[in-house]
Amino acid sequence: MVKTKKNKTLTTNQAIESGRSYFSKTSDVIIKVAAIVGAVTILAGAYSYYINNIWIPKVEILDVDFSKAFAKVKIGTREIYIYGDATFMLNTFGDWGIKFGSSKSSNTYDRLELTNIWQMVKYLAK
Repeated sequence: MVKTKKNKTLTTNQAIESGRSYFSKTSDVIIKVAAIVGAVTILAGAYSYYINNIWIPKVEILDVDFSKAFAKVKIGTREIYIYGDATFMLNTFGDWGIKFGSSKSSNTYDRLELTNIWQMVKYLAK
């Protein structure tokens, strides 16, 4: 015989069954939460893979001046200004960027480069 908090008397078998049902309800909730978290993680990973490996941003060059290291480009509906010796990231979640590039024979900028993880992927303007 086992006494509960409400002063009910249960047999040992009833107490065991009561404990099992409580833990099975708790574990069902934990399993559902884990499944939702796992699904969200998989979707975020798939989106990250798509943005960084499959999708290539469309960049339109509006104005470029290599002697001053200044360019105005349009990405989607947004216009950004590129200047100096830096890589400008195109989106907040991916690894894409734009930078000025130069050949080894000259120290002046002579092209715009589209980069992914800071490695040149495509020449945008020469």
